Amino acid sequence: MSSGNGNTNGEELFKLPASVQEAVRRSTGDISVEAVAPFDLSPQGTYIEGYLVLADDRLGQIIHTGQQWEAQWLTLEGIRQARIIEGLGMSLLRLLRDGHIAAEYRFTLRNAKNIARLHRRLERKIDGQANGEDQLAEAEFPRQDEKKLRCEKCGRVIPPWAETCPACLNRRKVLSRLLDFVKPYKGQAITGFALSIIVTLAGLAKPYFTKPMLNEGLGASKNFSPDYGVLMYYVVLMTGLTVLTALGTAWRQRLMSKLAAGVAKDVREKTYEHLHKLSLSFFSRRPTGSLVTRITSDSDRIWDFVAFTLIEVIVTFLTIFGVGAALFILNWRLASIVLLPIPVMTALTIFFHRRMRGYFKQIFHRWSQLTSVVADALPGMRVIKAFSQEKREVERFHKRNIQYYEGECRIITLWTLFGPLLQLCSQVGVILVWAVGGYWVVKGYHNMDPGTLMAYMGYMWMFYGPIHMISHMDRMFNRAATSVQRIFEILDTEPTIFSKSQAVLGDKLQGRIELRNVSFSYDGVRRVLKDINLEIQSGEIIGLAGPSGGGKTTLVNLLCRFYDVMEGQILIDGIDLRDYDLVTLRRRIGVVLQEPFLFYGSVSQNIAYGNPDTSIDQIIESAKAANAHDFIVGFPDGYDTMVGERGQSLSGGERQRISIARAVLTNPRILILDEATSSVDTETEMLIQEALDRLIANRTTIAIAHRLSTLRKTSRIIVLEKGEIKEQGTHNELAAMEEGIYAKLLNKQTQLQSVIAITG
Repeated sequence: MSSGNGNTNGEELFKLPASVQEAVRRSTGDISVEAVAPFDLSPQGTYIEGYLVLADDRLGQIIHTGQQWEAQWLTLEGIRQARIIEGLGMSLLRLLRDGHIAAEYRFTLRNAKNIARLHRRLERKIDGQANGEDQLAEAEFPRQDEKKLRCEKCGRVIPPWAETCPACLNRRKVLSRLLDFVKPYKGQAITGFALSIIVTLAGLAKPYFTKPMLNEGLGASKNFSPDYGVLMYYVVLMTGLTVLTALGTAWRQRLMSKLAAGVAKDVREKTYEHLHKLSLSFFSRRPTGSLVTRITSDSDRIWDFVAFTLIEVIVTFLTIFGVGAALFILNWRLASIVLLPIPVMTALTIFFHRRMRGYFKQIFHRWSQLTSVVADALPGMRVIKAFSQEKREVERFHKRNIQYYEGECRIITLWTLFGPLLQLCSQVGVILVWAVGGYWVVKGYHNMDPGTLMAYMGYMWMFYGPIHMISHMDRMFNRAATSVQRIFEILDTEPTIFSKSQAVLGDKLQGRIELRNVSFSYDGVRRVLKDINLEIQSGEIIGLAGPSGGGKTTLVNLLCRFYDVMEGQILIDGIDLRDYDLVTLRRRIGVVLQEPFLFYGSVSQNIAYGNPDTSIDQIIESAKAANAHDFIVGFPDGYDTMVGERGQSLSGGERQRISIARAVLTNPRILILDEATSSVDTETEMLIQEALDRLIANRTTIAIAHRLSTLRKTSRIIVLEKGEIKEQGTHNELAAMEEGIYAKLLNKQTQLQSVIAITG
């Protein structure tokens, strides 16, 4: 077997141990290994020791079974795509054949660097570029605590001013993908293109008419006498062309603006829709302001590009070719003089835009950071004011605003220098044409007459104008490509939590829950849950208690399938959680949070959020069950009362009871209560507890509580500490264990309440 050194810029890829090489030989014989990468997770999420081996026309997984290495091979024939799906703490390499998943290989972040290398070579092989030399720079993959991000595709460090890898930003490929959104509007696009040709041809004709107007109409040429009729004939033609140009331009702009608005609308909708498909791990790594910017500002730049830049590119090149032909037809000698400044203008364009390209990417990133500050501060305005931190937040905004301003100033400095230099070059061309052409008119050389010179001057300005436009196009393309890339970053992100093709609907869920050897890690290294085994019968009420950080919320997140377990299984009614249809499953699980989230809208809309087609009578019944009806009808507008953003116009107890009414209306089979009464007064707690007693009837209920007195009515209490089940039993049983975790927590809370009562 050829080991294949896999050199990348002089660095050797991960080598196979001798025992693994022997396993490869036994399974395939003598083959050429092109890339190797360790991976460490099974399809079930358990930790394993294994290697991925790319060799010839196949990809193999070599797994240590405990006594020996076993090899399984997948032929690459028919494989059309290989993707790395990024998760939180773990990722997977997915191979697609004919649009279906052919294989998946899971790995933690510690192996991401080597998998990324193998993935690049695998992509080349799929694209028919096998054995190509990998010219991309390599560096050590950063630890979790390092603030460097690397491109999954090329492994380069992404600069701090960028959100995408500058080296992998293929502007033409990115913008060609944007054209897929134009296809539904191809009729408008074709009409706009035709109008551009008509307007361009009309514009090309007008300067040519100045020649007969001067020579024949005004008699500027020695061969003609002044003839006012001829002059008026061409004036009428010029007027007609001017009207045609104005009408054609207006029609084209209206058409293309509507087309661009439609494209931007479709991009926004598709991006926003895809965001809702993505898993929570995606949002945990990205600031809200950055995502808001992509849907708003970036889509607006796309509108600007499609409406104006795209059509201007067509008009510009049509004009250059048409005017260039006219210049050479009129006088090829003068045309040669017109072209003299072009090499200098080209060199200036290349020099300045190389400098400005990086500045534009920086400024886009700084705008995203500026937006993130605003998006972060506005929802937390109550906290800001409570701690009198207005000045601090203003300073934070000021810092980002100054950074954005400084970036703008750099671009302005270059831009204001670049524009006048280009104008100087074109003015030099104009001066040369006047000097040489005027001399030829005076001397009568080369059949040059005043009319021809004036027509030539008109065409020359038409020629230099598009040249200036081309020099600006790199900026326009960079701006658009960066925005499109940021949007496609979202669209290309695959959800890590999704339903299988033949998922179980679970519409008749009974609510029996079983956890078998469940372990979970957010970062792929530190386990938040360790080997959890637990059975909950249908209709049973279970309490979760324990110190903070014990894994209570993580367990609930796994039950709601916000994340998938890394080891073990969670079963509901004997079926693996991952085999259920995700939408149906979550509709059968109700969640009442410690800090209920209410949307901007009416009270009735918030109650009916999980079931928007419900009747007002059902909404009122749910509110009564949640002890919310009495305070709702006390509002001036009753159930039509508008709730402020995040429910800030309501008290904490009112928000909580509305959220309970929302849960009642969805009629869940499994109910999760996450500290539902921890932040309200005693009287409100009693009202909420009454509502919860009605809600939990005949439902499997899991209640998380730090206020342990609220767990007295549970049939069992599970005590979690450091990700493990330490104790379980009834409230009285656990309270009687003097050295137990639950008993100690209960005693501390009793002592604290006594102190509060005395001091109060």
